[in-house]
Amino acid sequence: FFPGRVNGVTRFGLFVTLSDSGADGLVPIGTLPEDFYEHDARQHALIGRRWGREYHLGAKVRVTLIEADPLTGSTILQLAGDTDGTTVPWRKSEPDRRRKPAGRRPPPRKRTRKKR
Repeated sequence: FFPGRVNGVTRFGLFVTLSDSGADGLVPIGTLPEDFYEHDARQHALIGRRWGREYHLGAKVRVTLIEADPLTGSTILQLAGDTDGTTVPWRKSEPDRRRKPAGRRPPPRKRTRKKR
């Protein structure tokens, strides 16, 4: 595990700077604990819709190295703990029973009576 701090929050993940080496890496949103995350630009945070887990700019995290490309210098990381350094609880997927927000819906069908 490597200690670090969140130095960037985007709709596709978290950018983390490692404390020991100063290296930067991306934690893709798909590797975060199971939830549907929304990007809140005002708070500089990713907020889980179901479990309420939040990742803010400046939060202390622990990460593991998943992939490093020496050619491009890119580093892909995975979260190993949440903001207080404890292990992130992993929950099995459950269907989301909350009501979905209303979007554009097709107009209602017109009912016609059959002639007798």
